[in-house]
Amino acid sequence: GSKYKTVGDIVADAKARPGKLNYGSWSVGNPVHLGSELFESATGTQMEHVIFKETTQLYTSVATGDIDFALGSAATAGPLYRAGKLRLLAFAGPQRSVEFPDVPTVAEAGGPKDFTVTGWNAIAVPPGLPAAVTDKIKRDIEQALTGPDVAEKFKTFGYESFPTTRPQFAQFVKDESQRFGDVIKKANVSLD
Repeated sequence: GSKYKTVGDIVADAKARPGKLNYGSWSVGNPVHLGSELFESATGTQMEHVIFKETTQLYTSVATGDIDFALGSAATAGPLYRAGKLRLLAFAGPQRSVEFPDVPTVAEAGGPKDFTVTGWNAIAVPPGLPAAVTDKIKRDIEQALTGPDVAEKFKTFGYESFPTTRPQFAQFVKDESQRFGDVIKKANVSLD
């Protein structure tokens, strides 16, 4: 198993041995890679990115200790955690996960305060759609998201629904674009 018991342990080791710790992801520029780059930036550390072909290889390498750590989602890392093959050190959301209430947030586990990496989905419509139509779509989606079938399916993936207003979502996208845009530039991530 991993020698790391908390996020603070990873940060301390990364600071003591710059460039020696490694983390994995399944490609350049994916959410796990960019979230890990954000973690490096937030902690003032330097780590090595190891690229895997698929998530199964990635989390197997974490479980066997071939790499030091990886970020993951409830859908990808959760089943291995439940099977006792991985230890989850922290949840990178603003509060503890409903699905994994015993897992502390990154800040609670000795990591940077306010560190979050969350996935999100949005419904896009063509520009210029009448407000009455977009309002109905929004109401219908919100109603579906609160239904027991969808809520149960979301729970199996560790998802939580956070409906927002259009202005709130526009601000969220702007903030995330700035935050990850800075990380992408610093890490020299490109589409090539």
